[in-house]
Amino acid sequence: MLSRRKFIKAIVVLKVLLLQNVFLPFRGSATPAQEQSLKNREHVDFTPTMNLGCSEDGFSDVYKVQGGTAEENMERLISLLGGIENIVDNNDIVILKPNAQWWSQGMTNTDAMKAFMLAVLTSKNFQGEIIIAENHQYKQFNGRGWTTDKRNGSFNYNELIEYFHNNGFFNVSKYHWRGAGVNPEPLEGDDAGTGRPISGPSEGDGYVWRDDIVYTSPNGKKCWMTYPVFTSEYSGITIDLKDGAWKNGQYLKDRKVKFINFSALNHHGWYAGVTASIKNLMGVVDMSCGFHAPSPDDTYNMHFIGVEKYIKHIDKIPSRHLANLRHKLRIRAHKNFHFTAGALGIFMKEICFPDLHIITAHHVGWGSRWDLSKSSYPKALLASHDPVALDYIAAKDILLKETPSSEDSSVPEINYVKLNDPDNTSGPFYRFLMECQKQGIGNLGEQKIRRIS
Repeated sequence: MLSRRKFIKAIVVLKVLLLQNVFLPFRGSATPAQEQSLKNREHVDFTPTMNLGCSEDGFSDVYKVQGGTAEENMERLISLLGGIENIVDNNDIVILKPNAQWWSQGMTNTDAMKAFMLAVLTSKNFQGEIIIAENHQYKQFNGRGWTTDKRNGSFNYNELIEYFHNNGFFNVSKYHWRGAGVNPEPLEGDDAGTGRPISGPSEGDGYVWRDDIVYTSPNGKKCWMTYPVFTSEYSGITIDLKDGAWKNGQYLKDRKVKFINFSALNHHGWYAGVTASIKNLMGVVDMSCGFHAPSPDDTYNMHFIGVEKYIKHIDKIPSRHLANLRHKLRIRAHKNFHFTAGALGIFMKEICFPDLHIITAHHVGWGSRWDLSKSSYPKALLASHDPVALDYIAAKDILLKETPSSEDSSVPEINYVKLNDPDNTSGPFYRFLMECQKQGIGNLGEQKIRRIS
């Protein structure tokens, strides 16, 4: 039976939710007119003449190789892209952003990364450096993908760096970006307040929070743009991810920063569908800026820009007796998760548009980022300058084809085939891609995408 104490606690939580209009016909925080506007937007064929990441003719090129080892596939991919000299110049500072938040298929394949790094380091007259950088949103500096023994490939990320040092390439290093805000009640991850808020590279390493570059969601929520400033332990050069390399009080005109978004391909659950290159950029921004952190006031971080604030009360509802209510409220709270892609679109447009997006799909999770029983080995690798087109093709050509049609889930809302299908216009992944495209990023759909293999 429900104890008196738990009953009173549940009543208090339910009153809080009622005050937030949670049990009214669900509209997020939109008015009826705004809700109709949102519905209209979701059914518009939004096909701009030219978006970031597209070729001069307005089409998007997606490069795809499949069937070999991760190293063989990378060699073929680089060849399709015109050679490593067409990607990296000999004096570049190359930033590789993998996914270190997870392990197994959830992390970026390190054999593919190794092959790419070798191509850069052994290219003719390369005098630059490579930095593997990531914010996995946890306080533990050496944890998760950096140190896991459940590797995707032959190495975890620390071992990958050690491999290059053992072979004489000391111009390979790493950097763990740390959240600058304070969050006494984290809902996901626990990294907050370990970094520093700064205004620019003259103040040292940390995160810049830009209140003048803001994504405003269709229902009026605001997300400030944030980006890291960090110093290479190899060269002593500071990298301002927005404005470039900096040293001795000035930006360096002769040192370009090349940013490679190196992601993994997986199913991410009922509220997001697929995770790939766009979502990988959530490990670049500061997730301690805005709700669920307490400051800045009336702002939301990238992950929660499409999530309702009452999410933080749901776990206080006794699960044993009100589990169904908790589950329904959680679904409602995440209805607009695709607004995250809108914020990431603004980040790419206004802060840093990656020079290349690469998806390692040698080992993928058609049903999980970490459960090996819900993964497979399509042995594929994809790349594009357009992250929307890239994620669309990766989901359609690789992840969806790997998804068993008979697979069921104990969670009623999870139908893996529907959630992994980028052409499912009512699914969260399609809405995610569309919201990013609406910010002026790439192409969505077959009409303006070229596959090159």
